[in-house]
Amino acid sequence: MPYDIRQFIEDLKKAGELIEIDQEVDWNYEISAYEILSGYFDGPAFLFNNVKGTKTGARVLIGHFAGSYQKPHKRHAICLGLDPNIDRATWVRQASRSIGTMLKPVEVATGPCKEVIKMGKEANLMEYPFTYHAIGDAAKYIFLNACVIKDPDSQYTNAGTYCVEVYSKNRLVVTPYAHSNFASILINKYWARGEAMPVSIVIGGDPTVTMCAGSIMPPGVSEYDVAGGLRGAPIEMVKSETSDILVPANAELIIEGEIRPNEFLPEGPKIESFGFSVGPRQPFYAIRVNCITHRQNPIIPDIHNSVGAGTSSLHDSFMPLGYLAQIKMFGMPMKLGHTIPVRCATTVFSGVKKKKYPEDYPGFMQQLINTQTGMPGMGGSLANSLFVDDDVNVLNYDDGFEAMFTQVNPGKDIIRTEKEFATMTIESSWLEPEDLEKWKGPGNFLNRKLITDATTKEEPPLGVRRTQFETLFPEELQKWVMDNWKELGFEEEARWNKSFTGSDF
Repeated sequence: MPYDIRQFIEDLKKAGELIEIDQEVDWNYEISAYEILSGYFDGPAFLFNNVKGTKTGARVLIGHFAGSYQKPHKRHAICLGLDPNIDRATWVRQASRSIGTMLKPVEVATGPCKEVIKMGKEANLMEYPFTYHAIGDAAKYIFLNACVIKDPDSQYTNAGTYCVEVYSKNRLVVTPYAHSNFASILINKYWARGEAMPVSIVIGGDPTVTMCAGSIMPPGVSEYDVAGGLRGAPIEMVKSETSDILVPANAELIIEGEIRPNEFLPEGPKIESFGFSVGPRQPFYAIRVNCITHRQNPIIPDIHNSVGAGTSSLHDSFMPLGYLAQIKMFGMPMKLGHTIPVRCATTVFSGVKKKKYPEDYPGFMQQLINTQTGMPGMGGSLANSLFVDDDVNVLNYDDGFEAMFTQVNPGKDIIRTEKEFATMTIESSWLEPEDLEKWKGPGNFLNRKLITDATTKEEPPLGVRRTQFETLFPEELQKWVMDNWKELGFEEEARWNKSFTGSDF
């Protein structure tokens, strides 16, 4: 039986990571409040079996992608059958190897997602427990999804996770960023020909599909293929009812629709994973809903789009994988990078491999900065870029901040670009009149960037670049201390960066 969200729920229960709640809960803020508070203290995931006003038997799952500050990948590891106690560097190594295999999906005749089919006027979005997430939100939002489209020329299938506003019973508003494959295919292929673009929004199914849809993959790589590699088996697919788009056969719910040329609806404001509410209300792409299919008593996986909640853990776990794939694809002199880290979500950390100091050749760092800022999958669409040495663990924010505060000359190493870039967010959550003028179209703000070069600029004295546990002592001594840590009377888990510093990924 192919893996799906229901099997994931059972695995989380066995691991003591999920609680079922049968008492009535309100879709109006209450569900999100559970997740955000649970995220503060590494609490459980929740399955709500009784959502107020729901007539379709639908339930809501939250927190299943959330994790701790040091181990945001914990529940993702459970989903993939890995040890949830592995450290972050080991997670990246193992997950990236799985992703690298890539397995194309297989088409089947039918699946559980077809148990209930509602066409035309019968398809009513208001029958399902989509949630209001925070005070100030313009509407209910579907934050955890895979918006699936096809390139009409190459048959390339793209699955991306975007904020989707439930505008009315048969209208949605989707908010892809300007650099996304979604926006590019919509505008440059379908709308350029005066055609409507079909779209199928996948909710539930194998969690690997959602995991991969939320990451930025290299050009031409289908998230379905990557999800198959991550699972270790091809994802089973069925055709949508109103188009030839393939969707996971065991999905919980599928919303099918189309985006007609130049058809927009007002969207926002809403909370965002960058840590603040995003506005103002602006026109975005309108989806006309033509069909809804789902399982009996579907489970709606939800996520709170805020710092410290499930979105942060997803970014923490999977953004380094997409970054690593592009490092390898383009042969860049980097060890690893990390975009949208928790607590500093408009930032990208990049670990640079230098062969000599201050740089490999004149202009080396500038060339690297230009490349990174121009690539969305490497954080090019974020407002801040921090470059550190390759022995700095970019998966640990304390190490990144240490480098920033100890290796930076404020007069030379901090750059505010003169050139403006297409970015996901404005510099501030507060919209002044001059900010409003920067609006260039759906998902596209033009802003300057802040570049911080925290790499070593001179040959380290005594051959020691950083004064830390992993560099100050012989490896045999480090191992002895780690092996005897608890026997020495310490209860708190010791953190050893050897799995990061000793790996080339």
